[in-house]
Amino acid sequence: MVGPSDLLKISEAWIRVLNKMEAHEKSPRDFGTGDQLHCSEIHTVMAIGKNPDINLTNLSLLLGISKSAISQMVSRLAKKDLVEKHRDPANDKEVLIRLTPRGTIAYLGHEQHHAKIYANMHRNVGDISADQVALILRFLAAIEKTIDESGPGPD
Repeated sequence: MVGPSDLLKISEAWIRVLNKMEAHEKSPRDFGTGDQLHCSEIHTVMAIGKNPDINLTNLSLLLGISKSAISQMVSRLAKKDLVEKHRDPANDKEVLIRLTPRGTIAYLGHEQHHAKIYANMHRNVGDISADQVALILRFLAAIEKTIDESGPGPD
């Protein structure tokens, strides 16, 4: 049975991990193009790479951010020659977005970055059973539900 001191240890470890992840996410990285890309930029590149010729509306829905914010992000990425806008041949009013060759390099570089992370995770965790995976997923779902029940903002 889990007691209050166990939950405190878990909570402290979780907060430590969150702090490290936040610091990791704030650091821009070069994914092979020579550009230092922030997390929001590379995630936008990834969304466009997985959904070529996507329009601004669908990209904003996919990423869960406003059309205004995604428009600004796409303009920043276009200035870095990572994405390009073009007209839909079927609808001249529709602007579509796709990766440039440099954007594809960043996309593939990010994929390699994640492959290294997954390899390190496997090395650090080792082989685990399906029951252990189920327990971890149950634990993470419980954390997510607890956060959702806590409401927005810091406590």
